[in-house]
Amino acid sequence: MSNILDVNHIYKDFYSLDEERQILKDINFSVKEGEILVLLGPSGCGKSTILNIIAGLLEPTAGSIDTHGKKIGYMFQKDQLFEWRTIMKNITLGLEIQHKLDDKTKVEIQRLLQIYDLWEFRNNFPRELSGGMKQRAALIRTLALNPDILLLDESFSGLDFQTRLTVTDDIYKIIKKENKTAILVTHDISEAISLADTVAVLSHRPTTIQSVHQIHLTLDGEKTPFNARTAPEFQHYFDLFWKELQNDEKRQ
Repeated sequence: MSNILDVNHIYKDFYSLDEERQILKDINFSVKEGEILVLLGPSGCGKSTILNIIAGLLEPTAGSIDTHGKKIGYMFQKDQLFEWRTIMKNITLGLEIQHKLDDKTKVEIQRLLQIYDLWEFRNNFPRELSGGMKQRAALIRTLALNPDILLLDESFSGLDFQTRLTVTDDIYKIIKKENKTAILVTHDISEAISLADTVAVLSHRPTTIQSVHQIHLTLDGEKTPFNARTAPEFQHYFDLFWKELQNDEKRQ
C-alpha cells in the first residue's frame, strides 16, 4: 500500500518572553492507506501538537507534512456538540458552514445515522444521549465531511472505563467499515495495543519517536479492541511499551 501521509522532520518550538521551549524534535513517520496508527506517549509530551500540525492548525518550526492531497478530519478530545442544536443539526454544522449540505450529503448522513444506531435520536439534544452515543455522533459529524484521514485526540479519555471499552469497539468498527485511515493519540497502553495496526512510542519533551512497532495479534474471529485484549501477544506488547516509557521517564 502507498503512503497516504508523510510527516517529515517536524520540529516545534514555543516562545514566551522568558524562554524558548522545544516541544517536538525531528518527528518522522508515514501512514499507509487504511492503517490505524497510534501515537503512544506520556501526558504533556506533545501528542496533540503533532495532530494540530498535521491538521494545519499549527505551523511547525521546521519540517513538512505531505497529505498527498487527502482531506483531513479531526475528532477532538471532547465531543464538542452544541447543546442547543439537535444531533442532526450538530452533524450538519460543518457542511452548512462550507455550504456543502446538499441532497447527496443528506443521504450519506442518513446512511451513517441508520447504520450506527443514531437515526431515531437525530432530533434529540446532546444532553439526552449517553457519553458513548455522543462520541458516535461526533465521529459521524467528522465522517459527514468525507475525510480520507481521521485524527482522534484522546477521544475516549473523558469516559468511564466500561463505556470507554464499548465506545472504542464502536469507533474502531466504524473506522474500518468506512475504510478510513486514522491517527490516534493516547497515553493508555492497553488502548494503543487494542486499536492499532502500528504503535509509535513517544518520549518526554523534547518529544522524539523512540520506536515504531507493528501490532500482530492472534485472534479468534474478527479483530475488535475488546477481543484484542485477550490475544496471547497482548501482555508482551504491554510489557514492551511499559518498559520503553519507564526507561524514558528515568532519563528525565
